[in-house]
Amino acid sequence: MGTLSLTAQIDPTGADYCGYHGKSDWLIKYQAGEFPRGQKSNTIRYVPLNVVFTGNDEGGETQSPRDFLESMQLLNQDFRAQNIQFYISGRINYVFNSDYNDHDSNGGFELRSNHRRLGHINTYFVANPNGACGYYSPDFFGPPSEGVVNGQRCVGGNDRTWSHEMGHFLSLPHTFFGWESVRSIDSIKLDEPAPATLSFRNTTVQVERVDGSNCEEAADGFCDTTPDYLMDRWNCNSQREYRDSLLDPDSTRFAVPAFNIMSYAFDNCVNGFTDDQQAAMFANLDSRRELVRPATIDTFAANVADLENRFPTDGVRLSYGNPITFSWDAVPNADFYAIEINQSNNFEGNLTYASVVYGTELVLENLLQERRQFYWRIRPVNNFVVNGEFSEVFSFRTGRGEAPPSAIIDAAFDAALTVAPNPIGSGMDIRVDASNLGGNGTLDYELIDATGRRVYQRVGVAVTGRGFSERIPTAQFRPGIYFLRLQLDGKLVTRRLVVTP
Repeated sequence: MGTLSLTAQIDPTGADYCGYHGKSDWLIKYQAGEFPRGQKSNTIRYVPLNVVFTGNDEGGETQSPRDFLESMQLLNQDFRAQNIQFYISGRINYVFNSDYNDHDSNGGFELRSNHRRLGHINTYFVANPNGACGYYSPDFFGPPSEGVVNGQRCVGGNDRTWSHEMGHFLSLPHTFFGWESVRSIDSIKLDEPAPATLSFRNTTVQVERVDGSNCEEAADGFCDTTPDYLMDRWNCNSQREYRDSLLDPDSTRFAVPAFNIMSYAFDNCVNGFTDDQQAAMFANLDSRRELVRPATIDTFAANVADLENRFPTDGVRLSYGNPITFSWDAVPNADFYAIEINQSNNFEGNLTYASVVYGTELVLENLLQERRQFYWRIRPVNNFVVNGEFSEVFSFRTGRGEAPPSAIIDAAFDAALTVAPNPIGSGMDIRVDASNLGGNGTLDYELIDATGRRVYQRVGVAVTGRGFSERIPTAQFRPGIYFLRLQLDGKLVTRRLVVTP
């Protein structure tokens, strides 16, 4: 192969698969014998995830809940043989910030620093994770920011990006460690032996030999992983190997099998980890005892057969311009619900609306088109057992674009109303004031977050013609976009609010 020109492995199209190209100090010490070899637990090790979905400033471009759930099922499938099960701890947190959702290294650092939870594997789902499909970021300098970041386009039931990055979190490097410095597989000359060493990040990395003579020092340091020089994404042939054989530094020709999740073989080709890799991950978990929960956790799936829809009833016609409230009965063992709304009943491609809902109600404020047929369905989900199915498909139709007399958006009421400050810092009070209303009345109002969940409500507030003055505390609200909906004797006004950190 001769001398190679070594550059950073960044695809000029911005489609870098994995943004982590390192080897941790912990693994170096482990492979030097400073920590004992890890052992598989006889019981399941439950590992909590802090899950964050980001979106843009307008509340869009968020992670598909369905793809997330399918990806988490695959993640747990890949780690099931090791008696490791990941689960969602608490609620999935939505964060609407365009600089996080489509981030560079600085935006990624701010996201991970500002939205982490101690004692959890912090996992983020964004539209663009710094041009990669995903990455693992360890703690380096400044505030702690360790976490796994996944790109929305690389999440789903047939994509192992999350499993790959979780391997990095638990200490595993790429099987081709050292070759990350080479630009592409096309740089490899198949009729020439590989060099004995590579320069990578100011260090010299030995190239692994087929006879195993340097397997403990070369590449990833695991002797039961096959030599691997393939630093690009690659597909396997019918023998589940790379299409061409390679030459090691001794001119020994060998095939690269497509098995290892820490390789760059396509997702349909890989399905596991070696014994030595598993032992390293067990030992790494043993050193992070704050991440392991008791094995006595009772886990039960939420059964969609127990779901009863309340509203909208199937086939109903709704007045366009009014908020639409979707409601259903609680399902036993369900911690949250995934809801999908679409104009076709196959729910493929870009959906009209998809979100995670906590509770049994979702309120949508003028997000749907007039005079359209819509279809919707719900999936109850347990934090520990995320597999399951969606409900049957329900339908409704929106009418013409006139608001009914019971919910007139009144210009005079809107002009008399002041909602400030906006944006508002978390912990401050939202001031809602109105004056010169022209008569006595009864005020109802509610604050709805971007997922449609009602987070604050007051009903039956008596007001006089002089007006009213209300205060809404925000200390318990997460940063994001909210909608304040006020109704005064059938006159409706809605204001958009942004709560900042």
